[in-house]
Amino acid sequence: MTWSFSDSIATDRDKVRLKIGDTDTDDQLLSNETIDALLDIRADVILCSIDACRAILAKLARDIDRSAAGMSGSRSQKTQHYKDILANLVKESGGETRVKVGGISKSDNDTLNDDSDFEKPTFTVGMNDRVNSSGGSNGDWC
Repeated sequence: MTWSFSDSIATDRDKVRLKIGDTDTDDQLLSNETIDALLDIRADVILCSIDACRAILAKLARDIDRSAAGMSGSRSQKTQHYKDILANLVKESGGETRVKVGGISKSDNDTLNDDSDFEKPTFTVGMNDRVNSSGGSNGDWC
């Protein structure tokens, strides 16, 4: 397993590391391979960062709080920190999911419809509209 981070933030992996705070060589949380696998699942940096945060929280949940000789390092504080990061990332993403709608502009649609090589769709908007003989709509079928 490898770990790397570049301050130039040139790769999506570096962007994910920056978002989740996994930038300390001495305290590595996720391997390059793990982040790359998450990026394969969700190419979006923010959504991948959400998954990475969840992976870190799952990792931290295995450990318990410890204290020795008056010094303590609390896993619950680190866990809460990552819960806060996760909440912020979810808010930044606009929610758990984003809807992406594809399509073409009205002018592109008009251009396609004017093209004699373009195969017209079998179904169209308004194909079952009722019109009368004068072209108006009165509920009678022509």
